[in-house]
Amino acid sequence: MIAIAKLKFWNRPRRLMAGLFAVLALAAVFTIAPARPALAVSCYGDYCSGKDPQTSGCSADAQPVAREGVYGTGGEQWVELRWSPTCKTNWTRVNLPATTIKAVQSTGYTQYYSGNNGSYWWSAMIYSPTLCVKAVASGSWGTTQTACY
Repeated sequence: MIAIAKLKFWNRPRRLMAGLFAVLALAAVFTIAPARPALAVSCYGDYCSGKDPQTSGCSADAQPVAREGVYGTGGEQWVELRWSPTCKTNWTRVNLPATTIKAVQSTGYTQYYSGNNGSYWWSAMIYSPTLCVKAVASGSWGTTQTACY
């Protein structure tokens, strides 16, 4: 009886130490493991110029900075300038098919149509953290453009 009690007594600290070691090992793994980036993009800065905002991942955090309604549609169809803070790029997006879709930097540098998903059509990106860019689209209605931002 004494031998059994003695074994239980000695096993308890070993089990506690093993459990403590497991907890510390897990804590070390989660502390040391690098955090995943919040947004995975395939380009940055000027390397994004001329690339598609959808396939590069830059569209994930994009926001509109300017929008103009297409003449005669009551604003239901529009031309929009978008900005990605992660990639520091602008591009044009429209919600109707257009003959010409382009983003134009104040220097004259221009990027044209890049793709569509059936609901939106967009241009390739322009890296432009300091110079202004405007969105331009043309079609049977004429030409619509945003102010330069």
